[in-house]
Amino acid sequence: MGLSRQELTVRVLVRWERTRRSLRSCVKRVLLSEGVEDHKVWGTIHAYCMELMKRLRTIDAFLEAAVRNSSVRDLDPWVRNALRVATFEMKFNDVKPAIATNEAVKIVLDELGEGPARFVNAVLYDVEELSMDDVLDRARDEIERLAIEYSHPEWFVRHLLDTLGREELERLMEANNREPERYLRVHAHLIDPDKVVLELEKEGVVVEEDPDVPLILRVVEHDVPPVRTEPYRRGWVAYQDKASAAAAYALRPDPGDSVLDACAAPGNKSAYLYALAEGEIELTCVDVNPRRLREMRRNFRRWGVEARIRRADATELERELDSERFDHVLVDPPCSSSGAYARSPETRWTVRWRHVNRYARGQLAILRGVAPLAEHSLVYSTCSVTVVENEEVVRRFLREEDGFEPEEPFDLGSPGVERWRGQRYPWHDRVRRLWPHRHRTEGFFTARLVRS
Repeated sequence: MGLSRQELTVRVLVRWERTRRSLRSCVKRVLLSEGVEDHKVWGTIHAYCMELMKRLRTIDAFLEAAVRNSSVRDLDPWVRNALRVATFEMKFNDVKPAIATNEAVKIVLDELGEGPARFVNAVLYDVEELSMDDVLDRARDEIERLAIEYSHPEWFVRHLLDTLGREELERLMEANNREPERYLRVHAHLIDPDKVVLELEKEGVVVEEDPDVPLILRVVEHDVPPVRTEPYRRGWVAYQDKASAAAAYALRPDPGDSVLDACAAPGNKSAYLYALAEGEIELTCVDVNPRRLREMRRNFRRWGVEARIRRADATELERELDSERFDHVLVDPPCSSSGAYARSPETRWTVRWRHVNRYARGQLAILRGVAPLAEHSLVYSTCSVTVVENEEVVRRFLREEDGFEPEEPFDLGSPGVERWRGQRYPWHDRVRRLWPHRHRTEGFFTARLVRS
C-alpha cells in the first residue's frame, strides 16, 4: 500500500464531504483510484473511517477550540480533514501527538504547500494541550454538551432527551458508539438452517440462533468475516439486522399469499419473507430508484428469490399496478436512518431536523398510496427512532384511514412512545420499538395495521 492509513482516510473524508455518498462507497472509490485491491486493506480503512465518523462532532469541538479567528467548516477540505484524522489519532487512538501531527503536516504539505502545513502544525500543537473537560466547558447548554460528549447531532439529542430522558438517552448514544451486533439471515428455501450453522462453524464463524425471530443468526465470534465464507458466497446467508428481519416477520404471510413490498430495494426484507415461506408466496417488489433496483435484481439472483420486480412510485401504486390487490403489504420507506447510527455513522452528519420532517411527509404519502392495495394487513416500519417518523405518521394515517387498526406485530421489543409534545398515542402498546441499548439491534419501529 503506497499511501499511509492516515492519508487514505483524509482522501475518503474529502470525497465524502464532496459527494455525501455512503462511507463504504467512498472507501471503495478512493482505494480503487489508488490501485489498492486487497480487500483486507479495504476492511481496515473502512473500520478506521467508521470509528472516526462516530467521533466527528467531538473531534470538531476540539478543533473549534484550537482554531483561532476561523471556523472548522471554513477551512480547506484537505486541511480540515487532515486535522480531523490527527485529532482522532491523538485523542481517541493512543497515537503519540508528535507522530499524528507529523503525518498531518506531510499530507497537507504535499497537497497544498508550506503555508497550510504550518497552520496545521500550529493548530495540532494547541489540540494536544486540550482536555475533554476544556472542550465540554465551552458548550452553550446541556444539549450542545451532550452532543459533543457523545458525538451526535444536536437535533437528535434535543428530540430524544424529550422522548427518553437524559439517563436513557446517554445509554442509547453510548450504544451507537459501540461496535454493532452482527446478524445473518438464512435462506431456508435454499438450504437447511442447521446445515448452515455447521458450515459456518467449520470456517470459524460461531453463531447462535435468535430466540425471537426465525432464520436469524447472531454472530458470536469469527476467525474470518462471514462475508468470506462459503455459505455467504453461495447465497445461503446474508447480513440482515434482527430488527429489520422482525419488521418483515410482522407480516406473517401464509403459503400462497400475495405480498407487496412497496419500497423493496435492495431486497433484504423481501428475501426474508421469501425464505420464511420457503418460496411459497407470490412476491411483488417495487422501488422508484433504478440503481437500487439493479442491486436488488443481483441480490435476488444470488439468493434464489423469485419475485415480480417493478420500478414505480409508491405514492401512485394503485394506478401503477392497475388496482391490483395483495393479502399483505410491507412499507419500509426512506427515513432519517437515526436508528442505524452504529452501522452507518455518516448519516448523523448528513440528515438534519428539516430532513426528518420531510421524510415524515413522504412516509405518510406512501402509506396513503399503498393502503388501498392491502386486503388484510399493512406493516409500516422505519429504521428511525424519531416520534415524527413513527408514532406521528401512524397517528395521522389512522386519522385519515378508518379501515385499519393497530395489532401487536410480534412479542419482543418495547411499546411505542405514549405521549409526545401534547399528543397522545392510545395504541402505543400495540406498536413496537427496538432500541440499540435495550435489544442489541438497530433502532427500529414497526406497526402492523390490519383491516378492521
